Amino acid sequence: MIRIAVVDDDIKICSHIERYMMSFSKKYNQKIEVEPYTSSEGFFKSIQENHEVYDLIFLDIEVDEKTGIDIAKYIRYVMQDELQQIVYISGKTDYSLSLHDTHPLDFIVKPIKDEQLEKVIIRYMKISGHWTNVFSYQVGRDTVKIKINEIRYFSVVNKDVVIHTIKDEDCFRGSIREIEESLRKYNFLYIHRSYLVNPMYIKIYEYDQVILNDGKTKLPIGSSKRAEIRKKRMELQRIKKEEEE
Repeated sequence: MIRIAVVDDDIKICSHIERYMMSFSKKYNQKIEVEPYTSSEGFFKSIQENHEVYDLIFLDIEVDEKTGIDIAKYIRYVMQDELQQIVYISGKTDYSLSLHDTHPLDFIVKPIKDEQLEKVIIRYMKISGHWTNVFSYQVGRDTVKIKINEIRYFSVVNKDVVIHTIKDEDCFRGSIREIEESLRKYNFLYIHRSYLVNPMYIKIYEYDQVILNDGKTKLPIGSSKRAEIRKKRMELQRIKKEEEE
């Protein structure tokens, strides 16, 4: 469970962040709880009197009589808490130096875009360990762990799942649907009822198949999956372009 607080006197900002986090929760199969606060007083009461602790706090710098910086300094210096991650939000861009002492995770300029929120939550998940970069499966009594970036694709053979890595192949009992759900945050593509592919190893997308970067492996795209795969491909291209910028 990831607990998020949003402290902003604009209810529309609170609602926007809450809606996006619920969408992110479904997309990446993560449990997220969002608590909005439209006043610094309400937030202070929650952390002082009710002893609430959040994993990630979105703080409006100009929230009301107590600025977001005041709140952050209280968390860092009075509570002596470095674990709760702070993300400042503001309509202005000239705060960078004054924010440094409170060790914020990020700074978002209004109007807030979903792309900004996704970048922040994914960054938080990576540094907090929610994004582990390892896939585990059972073979008998043994647990095998493989780095995500070493997995090329999964296939189904009879009732077994075959994991195809850059080094070799292995076989285990499992459900490819459940694997797809657990790897959703890594954008694996469920191209066919028998194939789940790591997009980093796809060289060519065709109408009814994908060709992996070895130039030899060709995997079919199910007819019911074609529109979805085209949409996800465009989304992945957008994300890659933003990361390069």
